[in-house]
Amino acid sequence: MMCRIPLPSLPLLFLAASALAAPLRQPNPALNVPPSPPPTNYSLVDAFPGLNFDAPTCLASPPAPSTQLFVCEKGGKIWVVPDVTAATPTKLLFMDVAELVNARSGVERFRTVGEAGLLGLAFHPDYASNRRFFVFYTPGLGTGSTPPLHQRLSRFIRHPSNPNAADTTSETVFLEMRDQQDNHQGGDIHFGPDGYLYVSFGDEGGQNDARFNAQRIDKDFYSGILRIDVDKKPGNLEPSAHPNPAEDPVSSPVDAVKRDAGIARYSIPSDNPFVGATTFNGQPVSVNHVRTEFWAVGMRNPWRMSFDGPDLWVGDVGGSKREEINKVTASGNYGWIYREGASEGPWDSSSPSHDPQPPGFTSIAPVYHYARGSGTLQGDSVTGGVVYRGTAISALVGRYLFADYVSGNVWSMNTDGTNVARITGQGGISAFGKNPANQDVLLADYNDDKILRLTSSEPAGSFPDALSETGLFSDLAALTPAPGLVPYSVNLPFWSDHAIKRRWFTLPDPLATFTWSKDDPWTLPAGTVWVKHFDMEMQRGVAASKKRIETRLLVKNASGAYGVSYRWNAAGTEATLVADEGVDLSLAITENGTPVPQTWRIPSRAECMICHTPQAGHALSFNTRQLNLSGGIPGHTGNQLTTLFNEGYFSTNPGSPHFLPRHLKPGESDYSTEARVRSYLAVNCAYCHQAGGTALGQWDGSSHLALEQTGLVNGTATQNGGNPGNKLIVPGVTMQSIVLHRVAATAGFTRMPPLGSNVIDNANVALLTQWINGELATRQTYDAWRTENFEPDLDPAGAPEADADGDGVTNRNEFLAGTGPRDGSSAFRPTLSSTAPSLRFSLPANRSFRIEVSSNLDTWAPWDIPQNQGLPVAGGLVEITFPLTDPQRFFRVELSEN
Repeated sequence: MMCRIPLPSLPLLFLAASALAAPLRQPNPALNVPPSPPPTNYSLVDAFPGLNFDAPTCLASPPAPSTQLFVCEKGGKIWVVPDVTAATPTKLLFMDVAELVNARSGVERFRTVGEAGLLGLAFHPDYASNRRFFVFYTPGLGTGSTPPLHQRLSRFIRHPSNPNAADTTSETVFLEMRDQQDNHQGGDIHFGPDGYLYVSFGDEGGQNDARFNAQRIDKDFYSGILRIDVDKKPGNLEPSAHPNPAEDPVSSPVDAVKRDAGIARYSIPSDNPFVGATTFNGQPVSVNHVRTEFWAVGMRNPWRMSFDGPDLWVGDVGGSKREEINKVTASGNYGWIYREGASEGPWDSSSPSHDPQPPGFTSIAPVYHYARGSGTLQGDSVTGGVVYRGTAISALVGRYLFADYVSGNVWSMNTDGTNVARITGQGGISAFGKNPANQDVLLADYNDDKILRLTSSEPAGSFPDALSETGLFSDLAALTPAPGLVPYSVNLPFWSDHAIKRRWFTLPDPLATFTWSKDDPWTLPAGTVWVKHFDMEMQRGVAASKKRIETRLLVKNASGAYGVSYRWNAAGTEATLVADEGVDLSLAITENGTPVPQTWRIPSRAECMICHTPQAGHALSFNTRQLNLSGGIPGHTGNQLTTLFNEGYFSTNPGSPHFLPRHLKPGESDYSTEARVRSYLAVNCAYCHQAGGTALGQWDGSSHLALEQTGLVNGTATQNGGNPGNKLIVPGVTMQSIVLHRVAATAGFTRMPPLGSNVIDNANVALLTQWINGELATRQTYDAWRTENFEPDLDPAGAPEADADGDGVTNRNEFLAGTGPRDGSSAFRPTLSSTAPSLRFSLPANRSFRIEVSSNLDTWAPWDIPQNQGLPVAGGLVEITFPLTDPQRFFRVELSEN
């Protein structure tokens, strides 16, 4: 839209207020911040001194939140440590599977021959409400002292009134398969994030696939990973009949799949990869005989597996050549018996030998494999581990930890199989688990009957122990930054429990620059150091009561970034380096004379990197939307982005800050509530909740996306609290809006963000509530607007690019402007005020505008004024004033929806 405003043309004069300020980029010879974090030594300690577990085989816990740890013993007992956070943890007998089975005298017997015994335990995702858990063990079925060995998967139910005891009368058998060898059982079970149960099976044992189970999907359940639906969800499938191999050739086969009135007790997920398969390895198979339970195949003895988000990690014990770590995917064939690690497998070593590798055979190489032996990177029996997601050991975050049962090596590696390093050692590690309270890594020590915990320590003198030793401040008492340490401000700070924050950065390399981006994280050179200092008013609202709490450093290096924290002493004269695991402080806060005790968390180095991820750009608030403000750098009154460019920090010119976006504060009521909410979510959530981010949820909090692109409104959550009506955000219904409950920690939902805060952000809880009940409840999409104005909604006159009223404005633009699409007189008409030079027009809420100007109607350029940033308006009248001295010009307005 255009209107002509004749005004006299006069030159405009600008004074560079920062011209006399000292240059920001200065060398700092005293800077002493190493490019790498403090080095770490690792060791294994007794996790529960005084508690022994006889031949432990697996560790498990119910879904979070929980403080219970369950330990399986090979002999059949399941023990529970009721509270892992207790000063002196205890253990209670949860269930004795062997005692239960052996009581069925003459029918079955619990067997522990070879590798048999109690091997797996998994808790249903809804265990808190349905009390269901699953156990994998090896009974002998039949008469005599050594009845034929079987593999059994059973469901049990916890006692209704005792959380530390099972209902031993509740067993329901789901699978029961004859096992003709006493090794290569597999037997690990885990629920995946999809809610299905994954079950591992070896090749039935013997050497070199003696029972010819590998590379078969139409025989037994051996040599692979099963994926089954224990809840029998609608739309899933019945399994095929599975006759057990008969112990006596004249006896009748028994279906290994347990059924009630002919219906199996579990279903096959309809998207399992071998559903409907008619070929395997390029050869035909009978669709009626395919074991559609299979998720992946080609494994020798998968010994311990774990999930890291959607990724399934499996350790596969080798034959005579290689031990494997595999990341298992749907339909994956991991090679055994034709492959062992990267080597050819022993397919021709048995008598009779296997058929040669079929032409259609393909396999997936392991993520990592190692040779047999006793060297630093060798072993003889791999024990699959876990990806570390704890907070106590920053150097291990995101790395896969695993061990070798025989050589005793315990390793860590990147999840792409690189940078494998031995970190400690202990023979007889039979399983890995996690402390449910803090995600510390636990290891089952089969030989010594203990549960071990992985710990770390730092060599003395490896990093500046005091903040004064870093060279960052020339006067620590006054927090005067050293030369080259540049103070800066942000538009919208992350909520930090009422803390008052100050920020600085330094870029020591005089030739290095930042590569800025309008919407994406900036490219930041190695060597950059960011400093954030936290003060807390001990009396809310009383500035004189302010106390120094901590100062954090974030360091960009060649491999990513790391963070450390310094804790201030009571006098506020020095800050000392906090240990890797972080620390909790108790603050005696008062508000209006009332004590409000507060826990302040100085984060572990691992916690730092949970948020400061590569996807988020490492330095979370060092981006265009946060730094686009004026006066943030002392001595420089101009816009921070302009100042940084003028001082040589940018590789390219960001141009006028008026054309760049910025975050909004909660109180900026000239802009829509939604826009302020979106800024809050971007700053406090989007570092995880973004495309490629680390959060499990699929919504994206990035500010540059339109609301419909975020997946927030009526979006499905990974955890809905048991109510399918609960969605991420439900317009007009706060009680069913999970994001609000997460921020407010209400309705039984755990707090988000999970780190960095212990105090509810009431102002932004109120803002979210206002948005859900207000603007969002009446917000129209184009489709809803089209239905309202063009019945039926498929009327072609309502198409976005159509012009139903012939006024030269498309329906899309009528929607954006809030005008009537069937009334040619209803138009978007900017006007010029007669009393003062101003441009006026009205818009619906959540519309953004960009005004372009021209002196000749041929060449147009954005109007370089602060009001032209394209931020979403609150709705109603928009008035833009300008000086009488402005030149004659034409205007046109571009509208968009956020």
